[in-house]
Amino acid sequence: MFNDSNIQTELDADGILVARIDMQGRTMNVFSRAMMDSLDALMTSVAGDTAVKGVVLTSGKSAFLAGADLDMIRVFTERAKIDAVPQLNELFGHLGRLFRRLELSTKPYIAAINGLALGGGLEVAMACHARVVLDDEKAVQLGLPEIKLGLLPGAGGTQRLPRLVGPAKGLAMLLVGDPVGPAEALKLKLVDAVVPADQLIAKAKELAKAMPQPRALWDRHGANFDSAPYDFKSPTIIATIAQDVGVSDYQLKHYPAYTAIINCVVGGWNLPLTQACDREMDIFVELMRDPVAGNMVRTLFLNRQKASKLGLLAPDSVLTRGEHALLPALKAANEQAKASGADEATKLALATVAALRCAQAGGIDQPELADVAAVIGGLFPSYAGGPFTYARQIGAAALARLAGDDAAIAAFFAEPAAAAA
Repeated sequence: MFNDSNIQTELDADGILVARIDMQGRTMNVFSRAMMDSLDALMTSVAGDTAVKGVVLTSGKSAFLAGADLDMIRVFTERAKIDAVPQLNELFGHLGRLFRRLELSTKPYIAAINGLALGGGLEVAMACHARVVLDDEKAVQLGLPEIKLGLLPGAGGTQRLPRLVGPAKGLAMLLVGDPVGPAEALKLKLVDAVVPADQLIAKAKELAKAMPQPRALWDRHGANFDSAPYDFKSPTIIATIAQDVGVSDYQLKHYPAYTAIINCVVGGWNLPLTQACDREMDIFVELMRDPVAGNMVRTLFLNRQKASKLGLLAPDSVLTRGEHALLPALKAANEQAKASGADEATKLALATVAALRCAQAGGIDQPELADVAAVIGGLFPSYAGGPFTYARQIGAAALARLAGDDAAIAAFFAEPAAAAA
């Protein structure tokens, strides 16, 4: 019987193995490198153990499983800057390959979802052969929120979700990122049953015992999925879907994840799932190599908790007070740009130079954390990462050409600490 530091199991008399994900030292289960290794080892153990007839995958914590952990995302963003495409495919595609292996198992895997299942948590549940969810609208939320970080769910999420719930709802969930509760998930056929807590494992075991030869919908002979209400062959399909979901032309222009997600769904729709997932990973790699994804991940995820702990996201933070306070300066620069009818590039440059003046005056200790406050406060677009990130990416010459103030610009680019932030 399999057990390690992340997954503990127990086998019942009927041969159904209950595998509880319970990562030590964590308040919530997440996908880390160690967690992926544990899942791989579990599947190897199950495949080679004739006593195991099926698996119920659940959690030992109050939440089921969230997405990737902080350290893994940090590694992804750093490797995206330096690695070649084949290396990135190998690195980023590991989780998706594990899910496909699980899905192709000859023994049934049933997800018993006892709490939050977001990102990779929902992706692994969708790779299971059936899903049972706890009947608790407050505790249980199922969704793929990657779009909010400028990413896409790259472990098969763009392929499985629309096939399960239909293309219209699937695309809406992918492009907006909002989760659904148990009742809606059942209505959408995202899950197979909603039960009280004391019946969750029993119902999952029941489904496992009734499934001697598991096979996902998309792996069945002759599987075919209707793209209605959309015509995926239409040359205007991206614009049509974006309009239906409420994605603006501005968002399509500046946030490549929207187009990437639509291309994943549309281009993979008529492909066998393995090929569709391979295509999804190619698009995911391309997206990760785009500076926008890195900007958003660093500002909205990697640095956000640190900025919050330092009080920089509070309404009365140090960035709102004093003569050289950053956030009022950005607000004034935005108002100036709007009044003058400045284009997007000039607007960003004006706000950036205003931020550099604050830094020159000694009002910014940690530029990368100040970026978080600027973006969260709605004073700088997340695709650009924040004024200090944007300054480094656009460079001194472009900033001077668009917004002037050579002294503030020179001071920022001459400061080693700022340049390394």
